[in-house]
Amino acid sequence: MKFLQIALLFTITLCQSRLSVDVYTESLCPDCMEFLLNSLTEAIDTPDIEEMVHIRVIPYGNVKRVFNQVTGKWQFTCQHGAVECYGNYVQLCGQNILASKYPTNNEILQVQWAICIDRRIFKPYTNTRFDEAASLCAADFGISGTAVKECANGDQGYKLHLAAAEETDGLSPAHQYVPWITTNKRHNVTDEDLILEDLVSWACENYKGQKIEACTTRSA
Repeated sequence: MKFLQIALLFTITLCQSRLSVDVYTESLCPDCMEFLLNSLTEAIDTPDIEEMVHIRVIPYGNVKRVFNQVTGKWQFTCQHGAVECYGNYVQLCGQNILASKYPTNNEILQVQWAICIDRRIFKPYTNTRFDEAASLCAADFGISGTAVKECANGDQGYKLHLAAAEETDGLSPAHQYVPWITTNKRHNVTDEDLILEDLVSWACENYKGQKIEACTTRSA
C-alpha cells in the first residue's frame, strides 16, 4: 500500500509539473497559419511531446461581438469576415467531436485537427472550401465530415464559438493580436517569441521533469 501511495504521488507530481501552452488564433490569420504549419506542427510530430507540455488551440481571435436582444444570441464579426467565423466553427466542431470520440486521449488530436484544416484550406477562402477541408480531415481522423459541417452550421457550433469567445475575452492581460500565446496561463512576450520560433526547444528548456528523447537528439 505504501509503495502504491508513493507511485500515485509521483504520478500526480509529474502531471502537475507539465507545462501548458494555449494558442489563441483565428482561422484565416496568416501569422496563425504560419505558426500552426511550422513550429506547432514540428512540436506535435515530436514523439511524447505531450509528456512535457499540454498544448491547446483556441480558434476565435480578434472578433467583435454584440448581443442581439431580439434573438437572445451574440452576433460575431470576425476580423477577416464571415468566412473566418465559419472556419472557427469548423475547427471548434472538429475538436469537440474528437474530444467526444476519444475522451481520454484527444489533446494531440485536437491540435492536429486545427493544423489539418489550415493545411487543407486554399484561396479563395469560402465556406465551401472549409467544408471540403473538413471532409478531407474527417476522413483522416475517422470521424464524420457531415457531423462536423452540421455542427458548424448549427447551434452547437455557435455554443462552441461562444465558449471560445468567453475564454479569449477573459484573458488578463487582454490579447492584443493573434496568435496570442500563454504559457502556464500567463502571457510572456519572450516565451511567446521562442514558441513561435521553436516550441520544442522552448519546452525542452523550461520543462523541469524527465525530458523526452527529442531534447537530447535535437541538441546533439
